[in-house]
Amino acid sequence: VVDLIGPTLDALSSYFETVPNGVPDAWYAGRTKTKLSDNYFRRVEAVEFTLKADDGRCPWLLPEADVILLGVSRTGKTPLSVVLSQMMGLKVVNIPLVLECPPPKELFDEDTIDSRRVFCLTISPSELKRTRTTRLERRGVKATEEKYSKVLELGKTSNYNDRAYILKDLKSARDLVERHGWTQIDVTGRAVEETASYIAEQLNERGLAFLSTLDN
Repeated sequence: VVDLIGPTLDALSSYFETVPNGVPDAWYAGRTKTKLSDNYFRRVEAVEFTLKADDGRCPWLLPEADVILLGVSRTGKTPLSVVLSQMMGLKVVNIPLVLECPPPKELFDEDTIDSRRVFCLTISPSELKRTRTTRLERRGVKATEEKYSKVLELGKTSNYNDRAYILKDLKSARDLVERHGWTQIDVTGRAVEETASYIAEQLNERGLAFLSTLDN
């Protein structure tokens, strides 16, 4: 991260022999000064937390999360996490569910994890296959596999977008959710903002606080 503003402010502060007061100026009908609210800083903190905990990188942060998102690859966990943190000030941890790898043990600690905050994203097999195929093509994985499979006389090397594998992947996630009583959300054809609003409604109904998108 490169700080572009800090050195400039330091130079101006030294030149004018004063320090910034941290209050932005807004020019409308008249000149008004508005202080940054607590909710603003809450959102900043939530975004930093969410990016740090993205894709299951920091499972030890699970107890601190306002929302825990689960889902197989390409169900939109990261975009949804960003919307929840940026717009609603929610700290989000998202955990990928991979057929060959068990989820982190911290997820199953009933003493620290509130099951009401756990949401698993699911999607239709056909939509998931299309999304995964597109991802492989954009990354050149498909072309690379075809190239080396001919040279090395290999069969199919990736089952990432194979329909049979996708069905197993989704079933494994669904079974996990049902065993632990977590909430499942079908995101097929659903906008990220719509899913975020649904999660916010669920939190409200369950008596779990969150910041409204209307708060400043």
